[in-house]
Amino acid sequence: MDGRLITAKEVAEDLECSMQHAYKIVRKLNEELDEMGCITMRGKTNRSYYEERLFGRSDEIDLSELESKAGNER
Repeated sequence: MDGRLITAKEVAEDLECSMQHAYKIVRKLNEELDEMGCITMRGKTNRSYYEERLFGRSDEIDLSELESKAGNER
């Protein structure tokens, strides 16, 4: 499901990790969001924040550079 929140189960599937580790990641992200004054829910976290923290911001990634590297590997 592509809602605003991502569950620990989805994190575990996305990262191919255990549920225990996924819950640890969700707790860490929720702690950070709490410090920013956001309201959080146990076992779920903000999907956009999760993607930004784990994979980086898409506006910081030079997609043309990645595409040229992918083309050279073929």
